[in-house]
Amino acid sequence: MSGTFKENDLVLLVYDKKRRWIKKITDKAFHTNYGHVNLMELIGLPLGSSLQTNKGKWIKATLPTLLDWFDFFEHKSQIIYAKDAAMISLLLDAKPGDKIYEAGTGSGALTSLLARAVGDSGSIVTHENRDDAQKVAIKNVEKLGLTNIEFISCNVIEDGFAEGEADSIILDMGDPWLAIPRVMDILKIGGRIVLFIPTFQQLEKAHDALEENQFKGIRTIELIEREIQMKKHAYRPSTRMIGHTGYLMSATYHPLVKDKEIVD
Repeated sequence: MSGTFKENDLVLLVYDKKRRWIKKITDKAFHTNYGHVNLMELIGLPLGSSLQTNKGKWIKATLPTLLDWFDFFEHKSQIIYAKDAAMISLLLDAKPGDKIYEAGTGSGALTSLLARAVGDSGSIVTHENRDDAQKVAIKNVEKLGLTNIEFISCNVIEDGFAEGEADSIILDMGDPWLAIPRVMDILKIGGRIVLFIPTFQQLEKAHDALEENQFKGIRTIELIEREIQMKKHAYRPSTRMIGHTGYLMSATYHPLVKDKEIVD
């Protein structure tokens, strides 16, 4: 990591593993239980520098990563976990210049990850039918300074998706199988789709809907995350873990054209 801090930078302040904050460098003092610091003292210092509080405690400062932001995003419902968000990006084959459609904006965490993946030359068109959730997502995204996201307020099952052509699409919503017929209006041939499905009972309905609408290579996975405890003389798997969060079902759109199946 190189560079120095500047005024109005958003910085990650770390006291220990559990006590972390994201703050903007301004002339307003930052107060904690361990004392206060003047964040303006960071200006010109190398990234990763530390400040000493008036109580003699040290707080390290660095620039927050997108993974750090996931922990601080405001949300109205369960935020999608990083383990699932990263795999969704891979399953969509998200890359610079892509146009990705999303149904179920939620907190905007996955939206932000995908926006980073497609870059300034790409875009994310995200649909949400809950006004309160969309307002929170817009607020979260603005903190990251992302400008390649278009927010659409609608119910995609009833209203369909925004006009355009999608390179890929993610459905993180209730009853995603009901939106599959709408997907074919905007997903290009050979485009990828991923469904985030919370419960086992929903898998069959989603699988059948994809098959009936000419999606091929349907695959479903579940990701389990377990941290390794790193203590002297006690290196072992943690007794706590992130178990089931949802199933990821993915497929490719390969419709029949003139009675001949499109192949890779």
